[in-house]
This record gives sequence, structure tokens and C-alpha cells, in this order.
Amino acid sequence: MSIYTLRHFQAPGRAETIKAILDYTNVKWTQEVPVWPQEKVNQPTGRLPVLVETNKDGSRFVLSESMAIEQYLVCKHNLCVPEADRQQVARQNELRYQLNDLYQLSILINATTEPTTRTGYIQRYQVLAKEMVTYHEKILKENGSTGHYFGTKTTYVDLALIATMHAIRCTFNKTMPEMLEMLNKKNAPQMNNVIMKMEQDSKLAQYIDKCVC
Repeated sequence: MSIYTLRHFQAPGRAETIKAILDYTNVKWTQEVPVWPQEKVNQPTGRLPVLVETNKDGSRFVLSESMAIEQYLVCKHNLCVPEADRQQVARQNELRYQLNDLYQLSILINATTEPTTRTGYIQRYQVLAKEMVTYHEKILKENGSTGHYFGTKTTYVDLALIATMHAIRCTFNKTMPEMLEMLNKKNAPQMNNVIMKMEQDSKLAQYIDKCVC
């Protein structure tokens, strides 16, 4: 059994889905918070997150880039849709990338102080959120409103949704709560049904307990 170390900042961010996957799969893992920017030079690409997997024989596998880490873990722990179904794999990745795009915009809004630029990011976020919700709600209905994106079992995108929504809420809940309205139960009932099902899943209890902004 491998042991994992996740290097990332303490605050919720790009590593949220990785944390959810690690907790859900019940593997042994710890988080390491590097002193920044002093530790920047010691990372493979000078960025975080970084995953370090230590195997039983002591060998290590070091991987950077959040999306690459996620996809490695979900495939290793059988949370991917069947690899043989290339269309389903493509759909899985499409949905995940859309969630990531929305989160990246939330970061830009939160970090930008120049009024015109910030307004532009907010407008882009509003359009993207509306389009994403419409599309995801359609996909979830087509799957039978099961509380999952694919079939009746938890897969990659289910975990990515709850982790991404947690990160976005932590970004906006105090400063711009109105940015969360498009993602609430009224506007996105199917997506919130997935979130509720994930919150009730005992395999994710450890992650939920640690979700503090």
C-alpha cells in the first residue's frame, strides 16, 4: 500500500479535489505545507500542489499539476468511468474542466483589485456559471437524477463537484455571497443533490469534517 504526501498551502484551493479523493479512498496520506517562497525551488516545476507517493519498497513517485494528480489518483483507485468507453472518459474530463474553469475565475476575482479588470472577471464568471449550471443540470437529469454524474456510483466528477463548491464558497461566502446564488439549490437542484449525497457518504466524512474556511 502506497503512502502519500500532499504538498500544498493550508487554505482551500487547487488541491481540494485531491484531498477529497485521498480521503474518500481511505489511503494513508498527510499534508505538508512548505514554507513559501523558500521551498519553491525544491518543487518539480516550482509550483504547488505536489504529490509524493512512497511505495512499499521505498521508491517514490513525484507528480505536480493538480489535474494530473487528480486523474492519476482516480484511475489508480477505480473512480474513473470505464477507460474503454472513450466518450464517457471525454465527458468526464469535460465536466471536470468546466468546474476548474469556474474556480480559476473565482480566484482571479478574489485576487484582483483593479476595478475594470475585476468587473470583467465577474461578468465572465456570471456567464460561465450560468452556462455550466445549465449543462451540468442537463447531464445529471439524463443520468436519471441519481445524485451522481455517471450511473449510481461515486466517480471523479462527483468528488470534484463537492470539492470545487467548497473552495468557491470559501472564496466568496464572506466577500461576495451573491456570487454563490447561481449555484444554490434553487438554481442548481441536480448539482446540489450530488453535493448532498456526497455529504452523507461515510467515506467522505473525514473530508467534510475538515472543510473549514
